[in-house]
Amino acid sequence: MGQTWHYPLAWLRQHVRARILEQVQQQPAAGLMAALVVGDQAAIDRADWDVFRATGVARLVSISGLHITMFAWAAAWLVNRLWRRVPSLCRWLPAASAALLGGVVLATGYALFSGWGLPAQRTCLMLATMALLRGLGLRWPWPQTWMLVCAVVVASDPWALLQAGFWLSFVAVGVLFATEDGSRPRPPARPEREAATKRPWAPAPGAWHGRWLAGARQQLWGMLREQWVISLALAPLSLLLFGQVSVVGLLANAVAIPWVTLLLTPLSLLGLLVPGLWDLSALAAQVFAQSLQLLAAWPGASLALPRAPWWMAAPGVLGGLLLVAPLPAYLRGLGLPLLLPVLLWQAPAPPVGAFSLLAADVGQGNAVLVRTAHHALLYDTGPRYSPDSDAGQRVLLPLLQALQLRLDTVLLSHRDSDHVGGAHAVLLQQPQARVLGSLEAEDFAGLSPPHEPALQRCEAG
Repeated sequence: MGQTWHYPLAWLRQHVRARILEQVQQQPAAGLMAALVVGDQAAIDRADWDVFRATGVARLVSISGLHITMFAWAAAWLVNRLWRRVPSLCRWLPAASAALLGGVVLATGYALFSGWGLPAQRTCLMLATMALLRGLGLRWPWPQTWMLVCAVVVASDPWALLQAGFWLSFVAVGVLFATEDGSRPRPPARPEREAATKRPWAPAPGAWHGRWLAGARQQLWGMLREQWVISLALAPLSLLLFGQVSVVGLLANAVAIPWVTLLLTPLSLLGLLVPGLWDLSALAAQVFAQSLQLLAAWPGASLALPRAPWWMAAPGVLGGLLLVAPLPAYLRGLGLPLLLPVLLWQAPAPPVGAFSLLAADVGQGNAVLVRTAHHALLYDTGPRYSPDSDAGQRVLLPLLQALQLRLDTVLLSHRDSDHVGGAHAVLLQQPQARVLGSLEAEDFAGLSPPHEPALQRCEAG
């Protein structure tokens, strides 16, 4: 497009991205900051994405509804504080209404600047719908509000029903609404018990630091409770949609959510105005990435299971919702048997003496999976789409995971990119497989991960 203002937003995003990658020398940190500021997810290496998925924080490092909602909240708070300082503005429009409108407008601007992806579009539409309800003075029960926002999103984009992010987002919000217990009054404390347990060094009930500590404990407990509820309720849905769930996700998100939303993202954005802050942001990004790498290295950090059919997985999703529902414990316990079909299902194998042949849809090229009762062979691995994307990563590995297969043999017919483009990704995840092919040793060296067995050449006869 050239350095013109015919496309000002695209030019500005490109300029900011170039500044970040130029000024921040640490490549993983620079890629993470570029993803948070301008929505450039391609700046994050594939290995880092694997860590983020294994720890269940992938949505935090892309421009998701969480980032835009936090930005809207901060923008509304700032507009409210500034608006109240000018009485004439308050007589023209109440500060609360101005804050609501300002939060939606500024959050939409941030979503546009960050690439205007589908999750960002949905979030802005949801915020606008909620702001309209509140601006009209309507206080609907949460199920009606939740269903209205859902209907508005689906009406604007019917294909959203086929996207995993749509279901994860709306189920998560619905679960939080349904399990919210902050409105329930707590039983009053018994004076004699309080007097018996009072410590002489404890702060007086009216002391400011006592109230601050009590509020901080309540906020911390609320955050941990919400994260636990979300993790438990969405685990069966994640298994249905992705075939895996992060076991360390609760711990990872408990640390990563405040770290990313309250420290890393604000520092990265403020670095546009104060470039020196990008050094602090890079340090925060390095601490974030290294912590997640430690968690991802734990044995059993993520659980991968064969992907059950929808008619069997649907009761599992219902069981996850039942476990966190505000019901008596004996009724919530009924959710456990509903989870068993999802956890115990195994993909059927061909009977003894027969085989199955599956041609994966990889576009231009070949990738054919041949299975018997006890063995599996992959013939070719499909094309390489770009430096960061290939059929092995995008098609074959999810297929092998859904079927819970360990390959015995990978056969590479010849060295053309549309036949061996996904070999590196497949062999990295299936190191036990024997590799056959007609490639020369130097051709195979660029495809094989380090420390893997050498290629066994096919010979006539």
